[in-house]
Amino acid sequence: MNKINPPSERLFFEQLFFKPLSLILILVLTCSALFYSSISHAHQFSTAHAKLEPNGDNQYLGYIAVSLQDLQQALSIDPDNDGRLKWQEVIDSMPIIQAYLTNHITFWQRSGNTVSEGNFSTIESYPIIACLLDWSDSPELSELYGERLLHISVAISCPTTNETISGLSLQYGAFFDALNDHKLLLTWRYNDNESYFIIDSSQNKIVLEFVSTGVLDTISFYLYQGVIHIWLGLDHVLFVLALILPFAWLRFRRGRFSSTQSLVLKDLIVLITSFTLAHSITLTLTALNLLSIPSQWAEIGIAISVAFTAINIITQWVNKLGIITFLFGLLHGMGFAGALSELGLSQTYKISSIVAFNLGVEIGQVAIIFLLYPLLTRLRKTQTLQYRLVPTLAVLITLMGGYWIIERI
Repeated sequence: MNKINPPSERLFFEQLFFKPLSLILILVLTCSALFYSSISHAHQFSTAHAKLEPNGDNQYLGYIAVSLQDLQQALSIDPDNDGRLKWQEVIDSMPIIQAYLTNHITFWQRSGNTVSEGNFSTIESYPIIACLLDWSDSPELSELYGERLLHISVAISCPTTNETISGLSLQYGAFFDALNDHKLLLTWRYNDNESYFIIDSSQNKIVLEFVSTGVLDTISFYLYQGVIHIWLGLDHVLFVLALILPFAWLRFRRGRFSSTQSLVLKDLIVLITSFTLAHSITLTLTALNLLSIPSQWAEIGIAISVAFTAINIITQWVNKLGIITFLFGLLHGMGFAGALSELGLSQTYKISSIVAFNLGVEIGQVAIIFLLYPLLTRLRKTQTLQYRLVPTLAVLITLMGGYWIIERI
């Protein structure tokens, strides 16, 4: 069998970028990635935060913190439409905001006549009597990971009943019409223990039980959220892909491709270990408030890391990938910490929640690598496919990284 000689470097790039099929492939992949990015915003979502706890019989205290941007999009609270929401405009809009929240948030107590169906509750013998919501007229402005939030306290009063109350039921429907990806992150505090819930359009009813939770509940929650975060974070996924693509790539040697692989399994393990160690350090330090940089700069740095790592597959500007991977991993750790801060850190099990979230990120990362491994193995055995697909993916990831850099500046 005759061995296929790889093309020269110049001829290779002429074939890659000037053949119609290659151009169409790059354009299709780029448009698909940009469309997905416009939906997922890399890993930025519309998020509200709430915290509740009992305050005596049939009474509850708490707050909700809502993004000013979400309020503007749903309620148009900027009357002069100048794109600059002023604090006085927010104060003047408080009756509208309070009415909107009251109409879209319903609480009722769960008694002995309530039948549990998963996370839902139905009343057997009488209709639901909603609790009364008393919103504070003195909201505060807070900031979470670079986003301005309107913090509104609320007191909840529920009807007196002779039944034994086992929990507080909640139905939440705010912002779903205007923002499909909106979710509410709710912290329920009972007997000095905290439980965490995520409410979205697919599951907008929950029951807050009068039971104390343990460390295992906290660990499972943050572990799951860590996995989900990296899977939904397209920038993190593409960075990992750019890291492992050289595993299936033959480097240029004096104008031609080398006959040996540029990256072996041991090198791949070193790269992933460097990335893991680096982002674990900054995630922990940032979550514990021992390290802080503006979130915008962290997000720009992550975008730069994606573009640089991808283009380096072809240009080989940096040969010591372990060092550059470690440095970029520090930036990604700050991004992970931002997602963790959005969830809110457990005050009862702070260290456990950080470790669990970080472990979830690692599980999600390893899952991505295992899913991509068959593709890499195939590419290592097929030179023609390797010469066309690997640089095409590198160009695509570079374009996505450049898009995110511009978007985040």
